[in-house]
Amino acid sequence: MTSAAFLKWTLWLDGALFGLALLAAFAASGSPGSVAGVGVGGVLGTANLAGLGLLARRLVGHAGPRWPYGLALGLKFVLLVVLVYLAVRYVPMDVVWFVVGLSVSGLAILGGALNLSLRRLDLTLE
Repeated sequence: MTSAAFLKWTLWLDGALFGLALLAAFAASGSPGSVAGVGVGGVLGTANLAGLGLLARRLVGHAGPRWPYGLALGLKFVLLVVLVYLAVRYVPMDVVWFVVGLSVSGLAILGGALNLSLRRLDLTLE
């Protein structure tokens, strides 16, 4: 499986889990703060996952200078920390559900790795 296909599959799984987390937040409490928490956390987590996948692919597989992609990965992390701080500080939401939404992308990565392992696939750049 190519790294692009792996990223696409993982993002698809992330979207499915994100939808389930939204349903769980609505079913568990039904409050706007819970749904907003999952929504904001899920969007940040998905954006982080997409950025991580794209930048890491270029860092490993690019033929030219690689330092710009390494720098961009570091800046992406700093941006994520700033956005998480701003969301927790200023967005009216349930922070526990925010963490649930943010964690969905980690579960998607584990699901993608499990998919590779169970199907005995190798991950290639192209």
